[in-house]
Amino acid sequence: MNPSLQRTLWISRVTFLEAVRQRFFAFLMVLGAAMVLSSVSFRVFDFGHGELKFIADFGFGGMFLFGSVLSVVMTAQLFFSEIDNKTALTLLAKPLSRSEFLLGKFFGAWAVLGVFVVVLSGLLGAVMWAREQELVALAEQAGKVPVTFSASGLGQFALLQWLRLGVVIAIVLTVSALARTFLFAVVVGSLAVVAGQLQWIAQDAVLKPTGSALYGAFLWLSTRLLPNLQQFNIGDALVLGATGVPAEAVAEVAFSGVAYMVAYLFIGTLVFRRREI
Repeated sequence: MNPSLQRTLWISRVTFLEAVRQRFFAFLMVLGAAMVLSSVSFRVFDFGHGELKFIADFGFGGMFLFGSVLSVVMTAQLFFSEIDNKTALTLLAKPLSRSEFLLGKFFGAWAVLGVFVVVLSGLLGAVMWAREQELVALAEQAGKVPVTFSASGLGQFALLQWLRLGVVIAIVLTVSALARTFLFAVVVGSLAVVAGQLQWIAQDAVLKPTGSALYGAFLWLSTRLLPNLQQFNIGDALVLGATGVPAEAVAEVAFSGVAYMVAYLFIGTLVFRRREI
């Protein structure tokens, strides 16, 4: 195995073990699981939507909410714990480059979010399957067409959510490489998540037809500096859609997520190389 890859994987493994031992991770995991499992109980607050759609939306919302909090806070904490404790100086004094250190932090944190997404997606799938069986029986008695959900669609959506949270981690690491305090990284990272969720509004507002090609190019670039995190919200169509989502559309969203991760990690490594520790 390539020595550089070995060092990166070693940092990833240490980061992963450090993260899963944190009470914060366990707390959000339990909180997210409780929210998913209680989605059936909260269906009385549904107004006009199908039960499976309400359960799915409730679970998807909890997954992204707690996953985003975990991505921002945990990633910044894992990075600054090495800086504040001066362990980064010891690690980087050995044949470990700063890019390997940053990439190791990224893959370790991303692996933790992978566990988070898999667990919550599995619980959500179990809840939806159990409720689906009840709804199918009721529909057959009433002579109606039952509503079903797609397990493979749920798997695709879970993968897209993992990619979306990977983008958030990459952004937070880039901010952390530039920031001097943990609080600054958390605040800016949180604002970036909110901006990414609202980015589609900015696109609709500013991307108007214009006679200036230069101005049009500026608007196009400025609305794409931050990723459009809303593009990952295709869970309803994947899980409950009768026709599903074209594979090309899913691949396009996945490619966008990977591209943003690579871009932000590249910027983060460039910034971190010039940072004084």
